[in-house]
Amino acid sequence: MGLDARLRYTRMVIKNSFVELLKKKPIKKITVKEICEMAEINRATFYKHYLDVYDLLDKLEQEFLTELQENVQQSIQKNFKDMFSLILGSIKAESELYLTLFGQNGDPLFPTRIFPLCYKYTEIEKDKRFGKLSSSELTWLYYFIAQGCSGILTEWIKNGMTEPIQEVAGFTDKLIQNTLASADKGTLIHRS
Repeated sequence: MGLDARLRYTRMVIKNSFVELLKKKPIKKITVKEICEMAEINRATFYKHYLDVYDLLDKLEQEFLTELQENVQQSIQKNFKDMFSLILGSIKAESELYLTLFGQNGDPLFPTRIFPLCYKYTEIEKDKRFGKLSSSELTWLYYFIAQGCSGILTEWIKNGMTEPIQEVAGFTDKLIQNTLASADKGTLIHRS
């Protein structure tokens, strides 16, 4: 038990040090040496956990995606508004971390990695009301919606997450429902 606690502590101080440095400068200017000095560990300890600073960033993002995917799986029976609210709430709960990770020094494209993970849990592909659409069109429809959600998420994060979660989720849900209604009526795609 003590070993696990030490490993968790070591990873935590490495991550915290990395995030503090990322607030001040771009990832390409952060060195393993700086992280180690700030975390008060040696380089060998860092390399037991991560290949380099980019691997550290990737693993931080992957941890978030894994946690988010678990939450989405548990809430998949809920409507989109509730699921999107859960995503926004998860991000806001760790706002300082995510403002840094998604900021100018971090990975501004990270939000685009969130919604493709949700694809296998959606019902668009199985929904009979979209019988007029081909399999490819159903996939395009999902990714059109996912990219729109990613754009809204990115703007919400960039603006400091100040807008209320329910307002953002409600507006996004209305956009999606209108898009799905158009697809359902066949007005979204005109075939020649």
